[in-house]
Amino acid sequence: MQHIDDAVAAQTQPPVTRAWLRLRSVSFEGAAVVGASLLLSLIASHLRSTNFNNYVRMADAILHGHMWIDWPGRWLDAVEYNGQHYGIDGPFPILLLLPLVILFGTQANQTLVAIGVASLAMYLAWRLLLALGVARTPRLFLLLFLFAGTDLWWCAELGDVWFLAHLCSVAATFAVLLELTGKRRGWLVALLAICAAESRNTLVLALPLYAYLIVTGDFRKAASEARGEPPPADAGFDVKKSLRSFGAVLMLGLAGWIGYNEAMWGTVVDIGHTVYFHQDSWGQREGSPFQLIYLPYQLFSFFVRPPIFVEWLQRTEWPYLKVDPNGIALTFTSPALVLAFLARMPGRLKAAFWVTTALVAGPSFLYYLNGWYQFGMRHALDFEPYLFVLMAFAVRQSIPRWAALLCAYSAVVGAWGVWYWNVFFRTGD
Repeated sequence: MQHIDDAVAAQTQPPVTRAWLRLRSVSFEGAAVVGASLLLSLIASHLRSTNFNNYVRMADAILHGHMWIDWPGRWLDAVEYNGQHYGIDGPFPILLLLPLVILFGTQANQTLVAIGVASLAMYLAWRLLLALGVARTPRLFLLLFLFAGTDLWWCAELGDVWFLAHLCSVAATFAVLLELTGKRRGWLVALLAICAAESRNTLVLALPLYAYLIVTGDFRKAASEARGEPPPADAGFDVKKSLRSFGAVLMLGLAGWIGYNEAMWGTVVDIGHTVYFHQDSWGQREGSPFQLIYLPYQLFSFFVRPPIFVEWLQRTEWPYLKVDPNGIALTFTSPALVLAFLARMPGRLKAAFWVTTALVAGPSFLYYLNGWYQFGMRHALDFEPYLFVLMAFAVRQSIPRWAALLCAYSAVVGAWGVWYWNVFFRTGD
């Protein structure tokens, strides 16, 4: 009966006190979300400093006035070009490493940066769920799914070059979506979108969604209605001004991207992945790394590839199931994504998020590799923030028991993946 008495007592408090109590409760929840993601990632990481620290090497190279990296050998992904080796991953995470590299040189710990970015992504996702009016219980289940039911935790505790790029794109995308539930400042939306796209280039395909949401305000309206608030007044909002600032910042980002490519490759376009495809033993000596012929392989990878059954002479052996280093399909690791199909939101807005999901996912389904060295399907992190929004609108007021079980199951599988990787793959660091 104590909790009933506490609830009654809370209702008898003055309005200012009740508001303060709600704010304190929500603030504690946000701190708990960030603290838990930090703590669990730090514990799982063993405070390692990843050897796949391309971004540390790229930052160090820039500080020494060149673009080529100090290449330790074939185990580190890089392309050979004009007699030197270059990193090919999106350049934005370099900016996050520069301060640490200035202080610690090539001993800077890239994994700690990845853990920090993952915790920021969790905070922004939590803020987004609040903005979308998602009730506490479904909110916590969705956050559990995001952290452990996707590859976010796994990427954070390892911190390798590719994984840091994924985490930066996820955090920047959640920041964009959060801004679009509020002020819709075009310059800020563009700046954050550039951060995402310069981490994972596929995110450039989300720009039409952002422009649409700036112009219509549909996401802001849906968020206000979901919170039970009246439709927001746009009387003081200048759509043309916001769009102009959006376009201007994008042009600056394009100029920066061209300059980076000129400095790296001597051409205005990014040829890194194509050169790598031609040099990779799994690629081809000519052509594009994006081809329709790779679609069946990717469909199998994303939706069919199972964990490996462990047996000897028809008898099961510990650990009974093991991870295929080529990954495990979302069907097995993240089945809670099915909630996205149940989203209850305005039809035009729902279509916009589904189209954006398809656009951003498209290049990954045509690429010659599925992510290769991974637990689940890490390329799904490019488009999962948009599915996360759809999931939020599916369980905004309450979450069915079966949906909560799917989120919990996905999280358990993700925790198993983190454990398995540390025990069987990364035992030396």
